[in-house]
Amino acid sequence: MKNLLKDYKLHISVLLISILSIFIGTKTIKIGEVAIVFSPLIWSMLIMFAFYMSPAKIVTEKSYENANYMLGIAMTLLIVKLGVSSGSRLQEIKEAGLALVLQNFGNLGTIIVSLPIALLLGLGRESIGMCHALSREANVGLIQERYSANSPEFRGVMAVYIIGTILGPIVMSIISSIAISTGIIGPLAASMGVGAGSASMMTAGLSALIESYPQLEAQMSAFAGLSNLISSVIALPLGIFLGLPLTEFLYRKFHKKKKEEK
Repeated sequence: MKNLLKDYKLHISVLLISILSIFIGTKTIKIGEVAIVFSPLIWSMLIMFAFYMSPAKIVTEKSYENANYMLGIAMTLLIVKLGVSSGSRLQEIKEAGLALVLQNFGNLGTIIVSLPIALLLGLGRESIGMCHALSREANVGLIQERYSANSPEFRGVMAVYIIGTILGPIVMSIISSIAISTGIIGPLAASMGVGAGSASMMTAGLSALIESYPQLEAQMSAFAGLSNLISSVIALPLGIFLGLPLTEFLYRKFHKKKKEEK
């Protein structure tokens, strides 16, 4: 706690960047019929990344643990807010019913889409850790327990976890913007989709949705919050019983085929 309080550079940077991001506001970039929304959250991440990469070294690796601690406090407040939103929309959530649970099985799509690409790029068993799920905390623990912390599978899951933490919110914000601007996916369905088990990704995706449909903010916040909770809860059993077995099976099939072709 003393180190956190003494890290005045981090606190001042966060305060100034937050104010600057709010002044920049929400910007929408239109590419044809597709609208991509950049919310203040995304601006703050990009500016802080620039601060971190600058030669001035205003924010350094030493601030990482303190920033993590601060993020935990902020996310606790966010989850409480979303819990209240969900509680006030219980009837609408009840009507959504099975759809809220079943849409989480879409996380298995990461295997079918990303595993062949990973193997084409020349990755080995790292691809199993990388592709079996969205690779958040529960999945990191699962891979560590199953394969050990020294395994290529664990290196794979940690690589995706780190990259997802840094770039995940930006990607989620862009994807959710594109999804609803095409008209293929409705705003409530998209709000379920952003609740993929990561609070930071959900917040970024939800911000973009709210900018496009401010009149549905309460409903979308409720659906996203509950979907995120369900995703976090079922991430482990989904990975154990479906994600990992399916990834292992496809890896063996693709790997065998690759060897035969050689």
